[in-house]
Amino acid sequence: MSAVMLKLVVDEGVFSSVSDSLLVYPSAQIAFNTSSIRSYSNEHELEGIKEQVAGYLAKVQIEIRTTEDEYQAILEYLKMDHPRMECQYWVLPVLDSGKR
Repeated sequence: MSAVMLKLVVDEGVFSSVSDSLLVYPSAQIAFNTSSIRSYSNEHELEGIKEQVAGYLAKVQIEIRTTEDEYQAILEYLKMDHPRMECQYWVLPVLDSGKR
């Protein structure tokens, strides 16, 4: 069972409900880190007035250290809990980790 880093990018507007879902994930305790990001692209249309003025979409990146076996279950859980949510994700192998 190898460790992986699951990175999710969600709209800032749905972040609080997604984080609540992760905190009550039924199969295991999930610890995660978040960071606010600005999404710049000509592939999307800026929806709100605030986004149009700022010129970017406000997003939140969520990083979850989990396992190869568990990350798909987490994605399915979020899909069931938030069926209309659009989310980008990446799964990266954790080659090493530790504390110093």
